[in-house]
Amino acid sequence: MRVLIAASLSALMFYLSQGLTDVWLLAWFAPVPLLWLAYGNSPWWQVGLASIFAFACGQIYLFQCYWKFLPPVALAPMLIALCLGFLGTVLLSREVHRRRAPALALITFPASWTAFEYLLGLISPHGTFGALGYAVTSFPAAIQIAALFGVHAVSFVLCLAASALALLLRGQRRVGAIGVAICLLCLGYGVVRLSISHPNTVRVAALSDQDVWRKQNEAFTPGAEREAARAYADFIKTLPGIRVVVIPEGAINLPPQNEDMVLAPLRDVAHAVGAMVVTGTFVADPTQNRAFVFMPDGTLQRYAKRHLLMPFEPEAPGLQAGVLGQGYATQICKDMDFPESVRGTAAHGIRLMMVPANDFGADAWIHARMSIMRGVENGFGVVRAAFNGMESISDAQGRLLQTASTQTAGMTAITADVPLGPGPTLYTRVGEILPWLCLAFSGFICARLLRRRSTRITGA
Repeated sequence: MRVLIAASLSALMFYLSQGLTDVWLLAWFAPVPLLWLAYGNSPWWQVGLASIFAFACGQIYLFQCYWKFLPPVALAPMLIALCLGFLGTVLLSREVHRRRAPALALITFPASWTAFEYLLGLISPHGTFGALGYAVTSFPAAIQIAALFGVHAVSFVLCLAASALALLLRGQRRVGAIGVAICLLCLGYGVVRLSISHPNTVRVAALSDQDVWRKQNEAFTPGAEREAARAYADFIKTLPGIRVVVIPEGAINLPPQNEDMVLAPLRDVAHAVGAMVVTGTFVADPTQNRAFVFMPDGTLQRYAKRHLLMPFEPEAPGLQAGVLGQGYATQICKDMDFPESVRGTAAHGIRLMMVPANDFGADAWIHARMSIMRGVENGFGVVRAAFNGMESISDAQGRLLQTASTQTAGMTAITADVPLGPGPTLYTRVGEILPWLCLAFSGFICARLLRRRSTRITGA
């Protein structure tokens, strides 16, 4: 009965914290019942079954978000990988604890999960999607450590807290208290970092018009695309003092040989109001998903999306970073799921990132929070405009300044004075040091356990 109760409690907390409800507080406690089992005398197979059941239930939100768009076979590999990785980390932590090494067990769970999460992000076509650290994006103090060591550091701290609490429940107070103290220090760092102000602000806007998007996709003619551009240009004229405007991914489709005619309204309004206007654009020749950036001086810069969502985006991927100069840059939607390429862009001194995007409806916050995390990691504010999702404006500390759903009719617009971020952080400069240390630690633990097992068998 206790196994069933522990599994059910963890399943509920994983689902509520990682999924659509965004109950971030539960992310700190979700693994605790399972680790409490693992650090006890329950058979390994019971701990394993409970871990797989709980974690799999926590990922139900994936099907809620994508079942209309992706077949189950497309989601299954990611779900299986996550569940097996979680199973392995729990059982490894259990084995270490059984060796009468609670201090090592305290670290084994967060280290092994962080190592697995990092390796999965390297090979997954979805980047770091599914990382536990994203679950607490709504609690800015908890994610500031990402400026030091990335989103995986947030995952590490969450897992460390769970491991420490489980050990406390098992009566190992000294070790558990050390783990809790480390987590509190990380939160303290977050509070201090949040108190630092960045006074230089810029007036920005995110725009999305579902009606215009639907009409132009139905017509798909140069005239309809020009009217879409004109609709956004006319609205931009009503925004006083605006300096940056972001329009969603795929807002304009460019037929061959019609680029100047279609985009003229946006070029003209950028020059007229003195604003940088970023719009998502599908280009026919060559077929690419691009962002067109109209500068206030009348010049045009282009960026091609580097990370494509297959099989929906068969276009040619881009190869260049979206650096625009003077601390500004752009990425497109899924690009923001990949910390390494964003970090390479951020190294150019980026202080504000503009992100045209297109979501799947139910995943509005789940996807938007990944862009917010990239801003914390690399010290830049984020302006994100998305069809079928949500618009968001956040600062370099991950605080939301404005949000709005874009799943309603007509024009959705948000504006804010967003502070320009401080620019490259420690994480931007040093990269994934923490995951590599976790990989080394996990390898050491596994080698140690295997050596002891080999010695026992040989001695027998």
